Amino acid sequence: MLIMLILSFSPLAHEDKQEMQQSVLTPINNMFDAMRAHQGEKLLAQFTQDAILERANKKNEIQISDLNKFANTISSAQKHLDEQIFNIKVHQSGNLASVWTPFAFYLDGKLSHCGINSFQLIKQQGQWKIRYLIDNGFVGDCQAFIQRHKSKE
Repeated sequence: MLIMLILSFSPLAHEDKQEMQQSVLTPINNMFDAMRAHQGEKLLAQFTQDAILERANKKNEIQISDLNKFANTISSAQKHLDEQIFNIKVHQSGNLASVWTPFAFYLDGKLSHCGINSFQLIKQQGQWKIRYLIDNGFVGDCQAFIQRHKSKE
């Protein structure tokens, strides 16, 4: 027991945790890079087969999105898409991870909307993949939302 305590507080354990978190975040970062580059196929590659994409709307209803249609929309978008995430919370155990992150979405460099992303990921064949993504849109002042969440980083 003493050995485990020493290891869990060692700098090496901290580095391992950071490395694990970066590994979990890889498909999420790749997804947003794909959106910025209008690469629908790259976006799809970050998800498991039959992944679920949903939005909790302002009426507290769940809107289900077709991931392939979303990827096509990304590929054909004429405007620059840039979703910025911050104050990222990663929880991981074995091959399962959960990521909670506020976001701000910019369309052609202008703030469009903000909210929260909740990702569920699974590690398959040595790679993290997004299995489930649900988000919501914040109703109110996005600048205040961004400042409040960034101040918690």
